[in-house]
Amino acid sequence: MNNPITLIIVAISIIGIILFIRSAKNKKKALQEKLNEKFPIAWRNMLKKSVFFYAQLNEADASLFEKRVQLFIATKQIEGIETEIDDSIRLMVACSAIIPTFAFPKYNYPYVHTILIYPNSFDEKFQTERFEGHKEIITGMVDSRNQNGTVILSKPDLVRAFDGLPHKENVGIHEFVHLLDKEDGAIDGIPEALLKHQFVGPWLHEIKNEIARIEKGKSDINPYALTNNAEFLAVVSEYFFSNPEKFKNKHLELYQFLSCIFNQDTVKN
Repeated sequence: MNNPITLIIVAISIIGIILFIRSAKNKKKALQEKLNEKFPIAWRNMLKKSVFFYAQLNEADASLFEKRVQLFIATKQIEGIETEIDDSIRLMVACSAIIPTFAFPKYNYPYVHTILIYPNSFDEKFQTERFEGHKEIITGMVDSRNQNGTVILSKPDLVRAFDGLPHKENVGIHEFVHLLDKEDGAIDGIPEALLKHQFVGPWLHEIKNEIARIEKGKSDINPYALTNNAEFLAVVSEYFFSNPEKFKNKHLELYQFLSCIFNQDTVKN
């Protein structure tokens, strides 16, 4: 004769599985409905006005970019910490993520669930309050302690990068490039998931050469790139995506490497 307790446990397990499957189906249906919605005209106008990368796209690519934006916003939690955020901030975050992965339309940062927007730059303890001896120097950070990474961005620095003009710096792109770099298991400036093995040696050689130029004051690349190879990749990627023509003119070999890594030619003819 079957044990009644065992039967109850089995029944509860079956009910749990059924509820889980039903919940998953409902979430999938809700997401699909969200993605089927027309892209808001206000969002499109904002992208045209504020996102230099988007403004250079042809109609077909712009439509694909918009779908990627919708997917990112629908599947990631973007929240303000002691600061208000609106759709424009959410769009800037989504654009920061999509720009470096635009050549990989199915990629949606599977290990990232939360993006926190801080009211200002912050310190190693994530404090933004100003007091004597306090230094707020961090404008963005990726939580590398676990795979479910959290991205932290300073709101004013994020906004500053999205004014529709070409720049050399973009904190959002910087942090999401770190996440791409991490795809092979390490944030080390060698994105092996994107860079073919035979190009790793030449890439490291190019980093070494450009670092020497920065140290001698013969390069316009942000000296923060000297920190380590990971920061070098993130810094030059900001420049590559935010001001491609100037970057290509001044750093042709670097431009060619990054075109290979991201599978993009960011100078639009």
